[in-house]
Amino acid sequence: MNRSSFSGDNSNLDLLRAVAVLAVFFAHLTGIVWGPSEVAWHFGQMGVLIFFVHTSMVLMLSLERNGRDGWPLAADFFIRRWFRIYPLAIVCVTIAFIASSQRSWAVFAANLTLTTNLTYMPEMVRGLWTLPLEVQMYILLPPLFFLLKGVRIHWVVVTWGVAVLLGIAQPFISGRLDVLAFAPCFFGGILAWRLSRDRSPTKSGVWWPLAFVATWAIWLPASRELHLYYRWAFCLGLGLTIPWFREIPWQAVRVAAKTVAKYSYGIYLSHFAIMEFAFETLGRQGLIVKWAAFGTLAVTVPVLLFHFIEQPMINVGRRLAENLRPIGRPAGEPGGLQAAS
Repeated sequence: MNRSSFSGDNSNLDLLRAVAVLAVFFAHLTGIVWGPSEVAWHFGQMGVLIFFVHTSMVLMLSLERNGRDGWPLAADFFIRRWFRIYPLAIVCVTIAFIASSQRSWAVFAANLTLTTNLTYMPEMVRGLWTLPLEVQMYILLPPLFFLLKGVRIHWVVVTWGVAVLLGIAQPFISGRLDVLAFAPCFFGGILAWRLSRDRSPTKSGVWWPLAFVATWAIWLPASRELHLYYRWAFCLGLGLTIPWFREIPWQAVRVAAKTVAKYSYGIYLSHFAIMEFAFETLGRQGLIVKWAAFGTLAVTVPVLLFHFIEQPMINVGRRLAENLRPIGRPAGEPGGLQAAS
């Protein structure tokens, strides 16, 4: 069976994830400090789209390297995903619930289970709207892996086309199934994974950042009315670009991207609350105090969340998943990308 040419710890994918979380971070920062703008909205939404492409590609690579098949592979995948996503989300939602002056147990339950889009409940943590979409897409990834790993690439494109048709039809099916509207975005990463199995990267990694930035031109002109079509086109363009480039050669960029990617989930879930605290709760304090509090918390909170919640829970999920593996069979754990996804 062919395998992807991408390794388990790829600096190009680290850069994708780092840019994604920083785009969301600075979009929200400018909104709080200087007020909302179309530029901030475009970059914040682009960050989310990059997340979707990155996540689906990384998880397809993880499934490929797992070493199992069938239900054991799916069970391994879902156990690891639950312990990767839910523990930190539950902690952040619970803190938001305790801090809220208007407490609704129904809203709390929907946020804990990451089903706010299915229940039409408001998000208690800013940015949480993307996680239900990711969790619901996870259900489809193992079946798509089994379906697409051995077929010719044109069938992957056909499957993407089916996803686009379902996305167009979604408003006429159910407003609760907005995961269908975003499924073609995730297919950008699936297509990138599948292309990487057929060919090795041929372009120098020196050109990867430029090629990545060039894909932004697909999304940044998006209108609010037709935004879904721009989302699908951007994710497709990004997915078609990723497999062609070798890893970036600059060690400083690689280390920086890997560091930001490592703490990105904590950044994503904590950054808006930190911004509100620094610039709104400390409203009567001077600018130096506000920015000092913001900078300190923005760096330390994600690090603490990772080392005290994320990493321990990832390890629990890994151990539980490994207990399902027959004795003597190698784990095939994909390494850094799984921990960053």
